[in-house]
Amino acid sequence: MHLFMNTEKASVKEDQLQSTTDDQTKKLEGKLKKQLRQTCLKFKMIEDGDHIMCCVSGGKDSATMIYLLCALQKQLRSAGTDFKITAVHLNQMQPGYNGEPLVRWLEELVADDILDGYKIITEDTYSVVIDKTPENKVYCSMCSRLRRGILYTVAHDIGANKIALGHHGDDAIQTLLLNFIHAGQMKAMPARYYSTERNIHVIRPLMGSLERDIASFAGAKKFPILPCNLCGTQPDAQRAKVKMLLDAVEALSPDAKKNMMNAMGDIRPSHLLDIGLREACGMDGATGRVVDPKRASLVKGFQESDPNDDESNDVLSQSRIEKLL
Repeated sequence: MHLFMNTEKASVKEDQLQSTTDDQTKKLEGKLKKQLRQTCLKFKMIEDGDHIMCCVSGGKDSATMIYLLCALQKQLRSAGTDFKITAVHLNQMQPGYNGEPLVRWLEELVADDILDGYKIITEDTYSVVIDKTPENKVYCSMCSRLRRGILYTVAHDIGANKIALGHHGDDAIQTLLLNFIHAGQMKAMPARYYSTERNIHVIRPLMGSLERDIASFAGAKKFPILPCNLCGTQPDAQRAKVKMLLDAVEALSPDAKKNMMNAMGDIRPSHLLDIGLREACGMDGATGRVVDPKRASLVKGFQESDPNDDESNDVLSQSRIEKLL
């Protein structure tokens, strides 16, 4: 009798735990869907008649991206905006590669009328990267160039006018810091850009989402994840070091990454040193004072205060610092 009661209690507890986990997953899915919709709307990523080629690497990011884009596609179709999604996976002939779990998953999405179609491409870029990358240099740059070139070609072959990549907010922040530290440039990743040479648009629908949310969601949904035998073999790569730096910063301020993402969309030219940027924004290049109010009014912060009033800005900064302390 006691054994039966204990077993029943354990079963109820498991059901409650599962219910809590399901609720958390649904909440996270809603959050990611909202972020993707906002990013697509803000950068006009999706238009009626588009054929979007989603690059599916076998990682958590691209799997989450295609899942969310398919959900958005269904929603927009009911509202009169129709577009096509084709998933494309590149088999780079890495040792031990097994793409069967990914292919089965894509086939299930097509069978369930969630995904329009998919294509698997096989190119031995692995051997080229290993052979051509100098000793003590990272593989990422060459691997990315080779992969991107192949995907551009495939996009044209299948008639896609846009390529969707799975880069997220963390990728943009890391790229920004890498350029700060190693190139002396304020440059990150655009959410959307047009390749004139290839005549195709490239979009990054997950740019408004953080990696930890994507990882949690992909794990909860049990998306098929394929290991990469190139990226994981170079732990001393600069991007890995920047990740460690960001982890340290986030330990000091939990909102650090969110604020960094917001900062990339909230540039104040009057408080930077780029004279050309100031002039392009309707300001005097040397002083930062407004000479073209119409252009300057497009810059965030222009109407909030005099951009050259150092005293007011010092007080504001000091106020914020005092709050943090």
